[in-house]
Amino acid sequence: MSETISNDYISMINKQGSGYNIPVIVDAIVDAAIAPIKTIVTNKKEGVDGAVSGMASLKSSALLSQTTINNLSGDDDFILGSTDEETVSLTMNDRSKLNEFSHTITNVTTAKPMVMHVKNWTSLTTDTYVQDYLDITVNGTAIDASLGGVSGRMDINNDSATELTAKLDAISGLSAQMVKVSENSYTMVVKSEPGSTFTIVSPSASDRLNSSGTASNTDVTASNGSSFTFDGVAITRGNNAVTDLIDGITINLLSDNAFDNDASTAAPETVSTSITASRSSSKIQETVESLIAELNAYKSDLNALGFIDEVGDEDGQLANNAYLRSVRQDFLRLMTEPISGYGDTDIHFVEFGIKTALDGSYVFDKTTFDRTFSQEPEKFNALTQDKAYSSDPNVFVYATSTASVPLGKHTFSDTGNILFHSGSASLKTLTSSESAGKHNFTTDEYPGFLFQANNASPGNFDIYIGRSAKTKLSNFFADAQKVSGSHDKIVDFYKDQSSDLSARLAKIEKQELLLRARYTEQFTKMETAVTGSKASQDYITQLVDGWNKA
Repeated sequence: MSETISNDYISMINKQGSGYNIPVIVDAIVDAAIAPIKTIVTNKKEGVDGAVSGMASLKSSALLSQTTINNLSGDDDFILGSTDEETVSLTMNDRSKLNEFSHTITNVTTAKPMVMHVKNWTSLTTDTYVQDYLDITVNGTAIDASLGGVSGRMDINNDSATELTAKLDAISGLSAQMVKVSENSYTMVVKSEPGSTFTIVSPSASDRLNSSGTASNTDVTASNGSSFTFDGVAITRGNNAVTDLIDGITINLLSDNAFDNDASTAAPETVSTSITASRSSSKIQETVESLIAELNAYKSDLNALGFIDEVGDEDGQLANNAYLRSVRQDFLRLMTEPISGYGDTDIHFVEFGIKTALDGSYVFDKTTFDRTFSQEPEKFNALTQDKAYSSDPNVFVYATSTASVPLGKHTFSDTGNILFHSGSASLKTLTSSESAGKHNFTTDEYPGFLFQANNASPGNFDIYIGRSAKTKLSNFFADAQKVSGSHDKIVDFYKDQSSDLSARLAKIEKQELLLRARYTEQFTKMETAVTGSKASQDYITQLVDGWNKA
């Protein structure tokens, strides 16, 4: 309401007037006309503004939950072991492909680098190389340099020993350093990576910087690949990082096994190194309990936003909100629907030990967890690891985390290149294209999905597409944050409503001012008339009676 007339003014009017407090009367009349509708509109606007704030809180909660869920890697679910870590160590390179294993490695000979010694440099700064260039390759490929249009040619005209060494050391796949042998005597040492080769060719065939090693001041030791025995099978590789023997694991060969004392054979002793990977019950339980904690945190946010105060006036910002009810239903559906694509049998959240309590929260069920870990430990892969694989080990399957290909089991028929999904009973015809000797099978209806085979007729086999609990939850929270999603559309609707209600309140307040001005003018004129009358009470009575009859 607007400011009332001062007491001095009231006293002045009422000295000889009606004796009524005109501002109070005007306020009462205006409030009776304006307050009910203004209260309704104000309450509506407060509710809409609260819903906008609640929707923002809901989106923020989804972001926090998604961030936490994405940090559940499952990388610690396996314990990698080697009985001789000075000879062989293990590194995980793809958790999604990793399973338990135990293997034995013997007769380790590590890959060695190619080494070139260039001797008899007398000074690091004044001893210069007088040739104009060097032609250099690493593993048969010219280095990233060019001079006079010749690829792999490096400009080194009159470089000092230090400058030349620095240029060689900067080449990818090579290392170079100057070693002080004695006073005024240095040797340049150029090395490749283990198992790799290089060539350095000088314009002068007799120059000491030729890797042919024919110069008197130069000697070259050839590189060699690695070799070892893996579960009784002789293995050779080009380097010391073996990535293609065990899925998801890099075997790092660190040192040779000790040689026996027979100089005529110089064979490595049969020293066995056992390498293993085993699931860790405690680490997997930590992952499950972290997941439960985040699920409860998100659910708690939903409950707070949708809280209905039956005895007071402290409702949540989204109490009785249709969108919040939809989110709750979608979240419940996500938690109860099976996880498919990890074999012929579906997996459920409860098998991880995630149980729903009477109050709707999630609790850890140790008994169920232990039973699954004991009987079907591979099911815990579905916690954090997506799967896309084939029953044929010669077929590679690729699917992004957002690929539209249905989850679960698919059957591929070589006749007609038909892919059948058992869950939806859908049939798709795939097209084949060849690239680098491999055949890629795709369909435009499943963007983000393909499988690769060795030939255009790979035969019949099954394909499994699985999305882990982590990915499904992450996608759920990501959908809640999409600018083009239903969340933002509803927020825009609420903001439009808030703007409309603000405009309506502005009109009501304008009407309030007009009414107050009109009634103040009318009562002021009445007071003037009454002041001139000797019987103000009779006058007012007659005036009110006239109003009542009108």
